[in-house]
Amino acid sequence: MQIKSIKRVTRAHKHHAFSDLCEFEGSLYCCFRVASNHVSDDGVINVLTLTDNGQITYKQRISLPSSDLRDPKLSITPSGELMLLAYSRRTRSSNSVGVLGEHSPVIWVSQNGLSWSSPRNVGNKHWWLWRLRWHNQNAYGLAYNRSANAVHFYGGNPKRSFHRDKTNAFSLQTHDKGYPNESDMCFAEDGTAYVVLRRDSDTYSAQFGISKSPYTHWHWIDLGFYLGGPNMLKLDEHNALLAGRIIYKGKFVTAILNLELKSAKITLLVVLPSSGDNSYPGMVKRKDTVFVSYYSSHQDQQAHIYLAQIAL
Repeated sequence: MQIKSIKRVTRAHKHHAFSDLCEFEGSLYCCFRVASNHVSDDGVINVLTLTDNGQITYKQRISLPSSDLRDPKLSITPSGELMLLAYSRRTRSSNSVGVLGEHSPVIWVSQNGLSWSSPRNVGNKHWWLWRLRWHNQNAYGLAYNRSANAVHFYGGNPKRSFHRDKTNAFSLQTHDKGYPNESDMCFAEDGTAYVVLRRDSDTYSAQFGISKSPYTHWHWIDLGFYLGGPNMLKLDEHNALLAGRIIYKGKFVTAILNLELKSAKITLLVVLPSSGDNSYPGMVKRKDTVFVSYYSSHQDQQAHIYLAQIAL
């Protein structure tokens, strides 16, 4: 792979981080959190419509009262809608039952990319649904809970019925490896699910999971290295691009790797300009070019969003 261009997308003196990228109706859509810092309580979501060279053509801001919105992700539903997922961390306690966005995953839907539906809770309270991936009319995702040291596997239609298919798909209790959390997945044509799972305990080594429908039995392979903010882009039935934060020459950087789906073999392809607080990439492939959104603080010691074009 070769880097063709990199464009810094954000400018304001804020913490811009946790990006994702998708293509919707011919345009690139990039979402990310904007806040005072990495762990502050004032997170809101920006959704940008971008040209291929990173110029902003439309900007939207999404927020919830008394909530810190974190780690937004974009996906396209089978009916052609744009769906936004985020985790809402309530910053003011409430005694009400079923309060919107109270330590829960939340979704919004847009039919045109310009306006959004009302927010809707999805999944379970206190279980952080990291990302949604679609296959055969259904969305799937892994949700984690730090105190439980576990991830559950969910499936269904987030707008209607979204349920837990597998409790403890990976956990400290069942696999003797701690703190599984962020994840991404892709699907083979026969429905086989491939998952890359971050861990932040003991050896900190990422895991590679494989399961066939109905995704109740999982086989896990230890990848042997740390990976933060994983993002997968399936290239064909044998290979996927894997992006995220790795340790390279003793430093945290954002990199793109090749993952052989049958053997779990990993090959480093390219390291993006990055350092300090960085990672959480999103990827879109057009012909022989991969667009990558990510954040990094290698310029001015401030976290900003970048859009890279990379030739396959």
